[in-house]
Amino acid sequence: MRTAIKFSISLILLLLLGGVVYLNQAVYYTPTMKILQGDTVNLDILHQLRYLKHEMNDGAATDMQSLYPEGYIFMHALYGLTWCDFARELTPTSLLHREALEEINKSCKAIRAPEARSIFDEHLTLPNGAFYTGWSNYLLGKKLSLEKPVQRNSEEVKYFQQQCELIASALNQYTSPYLESYYQSAWPADVVVCAASLRLHDKIFAPKYTATLYTWLGKVKNTLDPKGLIPHSVHPVTGQPHEGARGCSQSLMLIFMYEIDPAFGKQQFDIYKYNFPDQKLGLQGIREYPNGMAGSGDVDSGPVVFQIGAAASIVGMRTFATYHEPSNAYAIQCGIEAFGFTTQNETGKKYIFGMLPMADAFITWAYTTIPVDAHVTSAFSRSLFHIYSGLAITVIIVLLAVQWRNSLWKKQHKTY
Repeated sequence: MRTAIKFSISLILLLLLGGVVYLNQAVYYTPTMKILQGDTVNLDILHQLRYLKHEMNDGAATDMQSLYPEGYIFMHALYGLTWCDFARELTPTSLLHREALEEINKSCKAIRAPEARSIFDEHLTLPNGAFYTGWSNYLLGKKLSLEKPVQRNSEEVKYFQQQCELIASALNQYTSPYLESYYQSAWPADVVVCAASLRLHDKIFAPKYTATLYTWLGKVKNTLDPKGLIPHSVHPVTGQPHEGARGCSQSLMLIFMYEIDPAFGKQQFDIYKYNFPDQKLGLQGIREYPNGMAGSGDVDSGPVVFQIGAAASIVGMRTFATYHEPSNAYAIQCGIEAFGFTTQNETGKKYIFGMLPMADAFITWAYTTIPVDAHVTSAFSRSLFHIYSGLAITVIIVLLAVQWRNSLWKKQHKTY
């Protein structure tokens, strides 16, 4: 029995040793580029999309709905938006571009289906609420922006414009800048996506919502939290903060705010940079709660480890890339590649062994904005991580040596 226990301990220590060595290699992530059908393609992103395509066809969106309140919509929105980003780098006549449009169409149709809307309240000021309307309309707008005017489906154009009108009307008549997502419940991040779809409308078609967005932004600036940031949750009537800024929602809102008003977005980003980016064990991440505050994870944040938020860090990659700081985006990306325990083959790439497709969808969406040469231009230093790793390796080797030494000593002094 003792021999079996010692063997198990030694095996665990050897696995830990191998894991530390793996992590130190994995933090040097470099994307794989390849020419396909005449386009230079980021093969890692394509493989991530291939894996997600398989999962979506296998019902991943429905599965995620059982884990998250809006899992079905989020999966389709992120999946479709990632294909939109990927398609912009492709020749419009290529087979890959055609595949992208097919997948985007599937997600647009899935989100607009009655069963997708069934959990949302159609009797709110904005029918179906800010979350559903924002993400579904933004995805449709991105699809329309990929297409030439003659290629656009007239019914989709009409539906997109109708939804924009509903959003604008609700924003104009509502006292608070933050429309409800559910009855008596409002989260600013949902409304920011709604507003981004209005700005997207004005880029695709004749500008129409400049005044609405200007007024809305004025209300937003009057309901900031004590740090000067858009709060995480608010009172559904007054718009005043219920909960101050958090990393998961800040990372997300800043991405869309850059499209709505880059100047205000940059102001918010500067405050965000002061409060949320952090380093643990020599690797960069995004805190879930601002500097000086602590908290635990929830359904919005995902796991929070050493105050670093999973969702905040994953989405934060795209945030840094959006605000032209690819070096910081790449620094987080290296940590994701290492601790995401990726598995990859010719048909797909997945994280944490494919246990949570929602995480893969967010990661892939974030990756599409990080420049492929970020690993070349980045000044990200891994020295501190290597020092910590060296200490861990030393401790493991000492423990192994003690194990083997004790076993050898007992064998040599065994009495009969």
